[in-house]
Parts: sequence; structure tokens; C-alpha cells
Amino acid sequence: MPTTVPFHGTRVFRAGEEPRPISTGDWSTVRAVVVAPAADEAKFPIDTRITMFSSDTEMRAALGVGGNVAEVFDAIEDQGVVAEVELVRVAEGDGQTEAEKLEGTIANIVGSGADNSGVHAFKTSPTSGGIFICPGYDSQRIANGKNPVAAELDGIARRLRAIKVFNTPAASKEAAEEYASDFADDPRAYLFHPAVKIFTSSGTVVQPASGRVAGLFVRRDKEVGGPHESPSNQTMGGITGPSRPITYFTGEPDSEAQYLNNLHIATLRAGNILWGNETCAADPLQRFINVVRTEDYIDDAVIKAFDKWALDKNLSVPLGVAIMQSLDQFGDEAVAKGMLLGFRAWFEVDLNTDLSMASGVLRIEYDREPAAPLQDLQFGARRNVAYYAVVRDGILTALDRQYIAA
Repeated sequence: MPTTVPFHGTRVFRAGEEPRPISTGDWSTVRAVVVAPAADEAKFPIDTRITMFSSDTEMRAALGVGGNVAEVFDAIEDQGVVAEVELVRVAEGDGQTEAEKLEGTIANIVGSGADNSGVHAFKTSPTSGGIFICPGYDSQRIANGKNPVAAELDGIARRLRAIKVFNTPAASKEAAEEYASDFADDPRAYLFHPAVKIFTSSGTVVQPASGRVAGLFVRRDKEVGGPHESPSNQTMGGITGPSRPITYFTGEPDSEAQYLNNLHIATLRAGNILWGNETCAADPLQRFINVVRTEDYIDDAVIKAFDKWALDKNLSVPLGVAIMQSLDQFGDEAVAKGMLLGFRAWFEVDLNTDLSMASGVLRIEYDREPAAPLQDLQFGARRNVAYYAVVRDGILTALDRQYIAA
């Protein structure tokens, strides 16, 4: 009702703008490609995105056994966490030989963007972030080239601001190095070598480790309240050891663990401890996996925060101030929680001209700096013979006392 209409009484009209809290999403969803030949087709149709929790026993039973179900769900559970799992089930490939079946399955996983089959089904996800895994089908180099699943996930992960945990070939460090060469500049790729040994009712078997690594990401995220710390230096649960020995010597640069880390490949050190912080990025500022995830986490929250209340309102001083205050409060909270070392928002006059603002454009700048993990702790040790003065002074003091007493 217009305020100019005659009225007898008291009315309240909303005026001004207030800052709003900025919410962050769950960045720990495991996005898994699942091959489950014995699955209930009604509950897990092919090429369809399904969300469940890793602890859901009814859904787990509906997935059946076989394929890579255990490498996803048992692997996550062995890390002592419950994870939200967004999965896409794909059909096993056909073929006369195991190699033909494998390539057929990989082709089904790659799918097509035309009908959102295979990994393209993840593009319909309403959430951002997460950790892609595809154990059993991501370590093979096909036709002497990059693994097709890894290649196909590049754009999808970028679109969703997700990371990808891939298994390198487990045979040797040389095979792992060749695999890593296919990731010349990928800040979203976290590679692991070798495979891991699992004890089952059938005895000891070798499995790809990406499901367990994803579980460690989830565990660390839950412990600290976000993706701002590396998953490294945690004990990997449910394994008896790596599929082959990996040497590591504390304080010694010459070991296979160091060799792999220098190639941007995570591994296991003694005690089944996950060891590695790095992505495959060429840009040094995107070197660490927690830094990449934190930047995505903060930026995604900012992008989504103003969609519902700020857009399409009249551009005004109260609206601009409310947006700035919302950003400031969000940044202060992120710094207080240890997610960022610092955060600053500001209004750049030269980027907000009369004509741009008349066109409905408002631009606000901000910076944010995630913390790098302490990867190389160095101490400088040196001799100082001057400390013998303490001994000398002590002897003199003792002798003085002795002669005084005499």
C-alpha cells in the first residue's frame, strides 16, 4: 500500500539493508563411479546420479558385491567416518578377454555429454566441491596416453570445483612417473602410488587406494570443520601395508617416498601413513591440495551467498554497504576458524564508473589467503663452544666454596 494513501493508524515499512550471513557447503562429498554388476536395477539404474550415505546398510546391500563396490564403500568406512556418497553406476563392458572388458567398462564410464551418461551424469549435481574417485578404472594408460576416465573428468571437476583422487599404476615408481607426466598442469588432481594390501576372507588381496584416500580427506575435513587442512600425515585404516615396499627415512632426502612426492605423487610412509600434500599444478600458488580446495570453498560460498537477497534490488548505498559488511563478517569468521591467514574486502572506485553502475553493475574486490601446509621443517644446528664458560664458572665457584670452607 502506498504511503500517500490516506490512513489512520500505525504502519511499518521495511527500509534499508542489513548484512546477511554467508553459508558454506559440505565440501567432503565423495563422488564415486561405481561398477556394480549385481546391483538392484530399480535402486541403482545405470548412468543415474544417486546420493546415499556410506553407512546406509540397505542401500549397500542393494549394490551387491563385485565390481569396485568394496573399493569405494569398505575403503571409506575403514577410515572411521561416514561420508555422503554421490555415485553413478555404470555397466560393465563386454568383450572376449579381460582387456576388452576393461576397455569397454572404461568407455561406459567416459560416457557422453549428449545424454549425460557415465561421468557426465555428475554434471546434474546441485552441489559443489567433493572428491571424485573411480577405483579400478583410473590407473591404466590406454594406447600409451592419459587414462580416459581421468581425461574426461577434467572439465567436470572444474565445473563442480571438485578434486580428483587417482591411482597411478602400482608396479613401479617409473610407471607412476610416466602416469604423472599426463598431468602436466592439473591443480585438481591428487595422485597416489602404489596400491594397498587388504586382508579379506579370501586372504590378502591388492586394491587401489583412492577410496581410502578419499576417506582420509573426509576424516580431516570433519576434524577441522572444512577443507583447509591437508589429508597428509594420517594413518590409512583397513590395510596391512602398501602393495610394494616404499622406503622413507626421517630427515633423509633420498628415499622412494621423497622421490614420489617430488613428482607430485602421494604415497605411504612407514606405519601406513598417507604422505603427500601436492597437486599436479604448474602454478606454484596452486601447489597444495588444501589451498586449492579452500580457495574453491570460499569463492563458491561468496558466489552463492548473494543470489537470493541482493540481486535485482535497486542499486543503492545501503545495499552496497550490506554486501560489503556481509563479506567482511564472512572473512573475519574464516580467519578466526583458521581457514584463512587473512581476508580483506574493498570497493574500487575506478572499477565502478557511472556508466557501469547505470548498467546495473556493482563490483567489489576481495582477497583471501589460505595457509600452506608445513611441508619442509628446517632447523639450523651449529656449535657454540662459549657454553663451556658455564663449566669454567662452575668449577671456579666450586673451588671458591671449597677453599672458603677450609
